Amino acid sequence: MRNIARILYKEIVAGDLRKINAESNDADTGGGARDFRFGSYPNVAAIVQRMFPVQTQEPRRRNGALVPTTIYAGTFYWADSQGIVHSTPAFFEPPTDARASEGRIARVHEQPCLADSKMPPLSATNRVFVLLKQLDDDTVWPEYIDEQTIRNTASWNPITHQMLGCINAPRRQDHAVIGFYDFVNGGNYCSH
Repeated sequence: MRNIARILYKEIVAGDLRKINAESNDADTGGGARDFRFGSYPNVAAIVQRMFPVQTQEPRRRNGALVPTTIYAGTFYWADSQGIVHSTPAFFEPPTDARASEGRIARVHEQPCLADSKMPPLSATNRVFVLLKQLDDDTVWPEYIDEQTIRNTASWNPITHQMLGCINAPRRQDHAVIGFYDFVNGGNYCSH
């Protein structure tokens, strides 16, 4: 049986749901980010680099010019309703000039494992989180988990136990909960 080596999680907010459904452009000009943003990127960078271990150079606009930028690549795994395992490439991009502290999982609308049909309903009384579980074989398995499940399983589940402490911590109203726990190295982080 494979063990969980580390977890990275982020609270899903209404804007994230629009990103999953590729409805995030609010203007007729097109665009609209379709990514899950992780604020305080320097605090989660080490975990991100373990989960997205392949570094590639891609041109990105920085300070008004296209420059080679390190993009982190990995693979997301999930099982369908028949138990067949699938995988897709996944990418984590570092902060931009405009958002200097936010890294992001790119193109979430192209990830079948992140489809809104896999997500519990969002509500003010039952928050939802995307959870990336990296197993000891280095595979990364995304899933959604709701606050009720976290609270109901925290007494016996080490993952939800770690998450509960973070989601219960006082925080600013306009900040999504972001955190990680590394069961191998013992590191952890919780945004407030």
